[in-house]
Amino acid sequence: MPDSCHFDLLDVSALQDPCSGRIVHLYSMVARCLSCEVIFKAQEGAGFVSTSAARVLRCPTGCGQQSLKAATLRQWTPEAA
Repeated sequence: MPDSCHFDLLDVSALQDPCSGRIVHLYSMVARCLSCEVIFKAQEGAGFVSTSAARVLRCPTGCGQQSLKAATLRQWTPEAA
Protein backbone atom coordinates (compact mmCIF):
# COMPACT_ATOMS: atom_id res chain seq x y z
CA MET A 1 0.00 0.00 0.00
CA PRO A 2 1.53 3.37 -0.98
CA ASP A 3 1.69 6.31 1.43
CA SER A 4 -1.90 7.41 1.83
CA CYS A 5 -1.72 9.57 4.93
CA HIS A 6 0.60 12.08 6.58
CA PHE A 7 1.46 12.51 10.23
CA ASP A 8 2.92 15.12 12.55
CA LEU A 9 5.43 13.45 14.86
CA LEU A 10 4.88 14.73 18.39
CA ASP A 11 7.39 12.50 20.20
CA VAL A 12 10.00 9.90 19.27
CA SER A 13 11.53 7.51 21.79
CA ALA A 14 14.63 5.81 20.41
CA LEU A 15 18.05 4.53 21.39
CA GLN A 16 20.63 6.25 19.18
CA ASP A 17 24.33 5.67 18.67
CA PRO A 18 25.92 8.78 20.23
CA CYS A 19 28.63 9.03 17.56
CA SER A 20 26.69 8.50 14.35
CA GLY A 21 23.14 9.38 15.46
CA ARG A 22 21.97 6.11 13.89
CA ILE A 23 18.82 4.72 15.48
CA VAL A 24 19.72 1.44 17.18
CA HIS A 25 16.21 0.76 18.46
CA LEU A 26 12.96 2.70 17.96
CA TYR A 27 10.77 2.24 21.05
CA SER A 28 7.75 4.33 20.15
CA MET A 29 6.38 7.35 18.33
CA VAL A 30 3.50 9.65 19.23
CA ALA A 31 1.87 11.06 16.13
CA ARG A 32 -1.13 13.06 14.93
CA CYS A 33 -2.86 11.86 11.79
CA LEU A 34 -3.44 14.87 9.52
CA SER A 35 -6.42 13.17 7.86
CA CYS A 36 -8.57 12.31 10.89
CA GLU A 37 -6.74 14.35 13.61
CA VAL A 38 -6.40 11.38 15.99
CA ILE A 39 -3.32 11.42 18.26
CA PHE A 40 -1.86 7.99 19.01
CA LYS A 41 1.21 6.19 20.36
CA ALA A 42 2.70 3.66 17.97
CA GLN A 43 5.05 0.83 18.92
CA GLU A 44 6.62 -1.92 16.83
CA GLY A 45 3.82 -4.20 15.65
CA ALA A 46 1.15 -1.89 17.10
CA GLY A 47 1.07 1.19 14.92
CA PHE A 48 4.32 0.88 13.02
CA VAL A 49 6.30 -1.83 11.25
CA SER A 50 10.03 -1.69 10.56
CA THR A 51 11.31 -2.55 7.09
CA SER A 52 14.87 -2.50 5.81
CA ALA A 53 14.38 0.97 4.31
CA ALA A 54 11.88 2.71 6.61
CA ARG A 55 9.32 2.54 9.39
CA VAL A 56 5.74 2.34 8.16
CA LEU A 57 3.46 4.31 10.49
CA ARG A 58 -0.25 3.39 10.33
CA CYS A 59 -3.21 5.36 11.63
CA PRO A 60 -5.20 3.30 14.17
CA THR A 61 -8.47 4.42 12.57
CA GLY A 62 -7.42 2.75 9.31
CA CYS A 63 -7.39 5.92 7.20
CA GLY A 64 -3.85 5.41 5.94
CA GLN A 65 -0.12 4.98 6.42
CA GLN A 66 3.17 6.78 5.76
CA SER A 67 6.74 5.55 5.32
CA LEU A 68 9.29 7.34 7.49
CA LYS A 69 12.95 6.99 6.56
CA ALA A 70 15.54 6.63 9.32
CA ALA A 71 17.02 10.04 8.45
CA THR A 72 13.64 11.68 9.10
CA LEU A 73 13.46 10.09 12.54
CA ARG A 74 17.10 10.95 13.39
CA GLN A 75 16.53 14.61 12.50
CA TRP A 76 13.25 14.91 14.41
CA THR A 77 13.13 17.56 17.12
CA PRO A 78 10.15 18.56 19.25
CA GLU A 79 8.31 21.69 18.18
CA ALA A 80 8.71 24.70 20.44
CA ALA A 81 5.64 25.27 22.59
